[in-house]
Amino acid sequence: MKRCFFLLVCAAALLATLSSCQPNVEVYNPKCKISKIWYRSEVGDPAEVYQYDKKGMLTNITIDSLETYDFTYNKDKTVAKVVHVGKKYTETIDMTYDDDGLIKTMTYSMDDTVRQEAEFTRDEETARIKHVEETYDKSFFDRYYIMYKSKLYNSYMGNAERICKMVEESGAKGLTLHCSMDIKYYPGKKEKEYKNIASIVQRFPDLRQEVTRTFTYDTTTFNPFYGLTYAYAGFAGYYVNNKATEEEIVRTDGIVTRQVSYTYKYEGEHFLNDKRYPRQFITISSENYIPIRTYILYAK
Repeated sequence: MKRCFFLLVCAAALLATLSSCQPNVEVYNPKCKISKIWYRSEVGDPAEVYQYDKKGMLTNITIDSLETYDFTYNKDKTVAKVVHVGKKYTETIDMTYDDDGLIKTMTYSMDDTVRQEAEFTRDEETARIKHVEETYDKSFFDRYYIMYKSKLYNSYMGNAERICKMVEESGAKGLTLHCSMDIKYYPGKKEKEYKNIASIVQRFPDLRQEVTRTFTYDTTTFNPFYGLTYAYAGFAGYYVNNKATEEEIVRTDGIVTRQVSYTYKYEGEHFLNDKRYPRQFITISSENYIPIRTYILYAK
């Protein structure tokens, strides 16, 4: 799950670095570029390696020395597409933006067939994302053996294992799976400034299921993935500080069927413009209390 969180976000790739000159409440540009990421151990070959061009724009990410994700951009430097060409199939994530350069839709396709779409609605006053409508190709997610292996999907679009299990357990018969998502933010220090997500509520009417996640934050450290709009999985690119706690409650037909909490700790320091970015992320789940560690090396 945490791999998903970071890959997903991480990939979005340093939209932070790619931000345009126009005001954009989602594009954060700390110029703190990620170079490499290790999972569970900081020795040996990195799990992710980021490559940049001479202008500092992310060109590709290599995963486990096997898969490469290539990035293309619009004229305003927003990410237009992420592509993975594999031996058995080709995957793409396409993004569209509104006139202000804010993300409007994300579409995941495999072999040129759309498998998942997300459409964003914004608050007129703050321009923050307040609602998302998702549509899944249910028959595609019934094919576990494909989705479990898609690192691109799990890094950027969502948690394939969770969606597959939800579909299987529900016994839903429709051709598509729908999700309606509401997002709320903590107020910032300045008026109309909302930078950290307080809660996300997902409703799956086809499954008669509702998933609620609530968050608190470590306000002393900054999230190196903030501003990466294509880091949609877990909304890793949409909060400025790093999470301190997360609680997830799943209700089916109004009855709680799952409740789990996570705590996050951060160690090591990388400073840029007086902002502290952690070099190590530690995640602990209430399901097993085993620390999961992620190590980040930043570009100089």
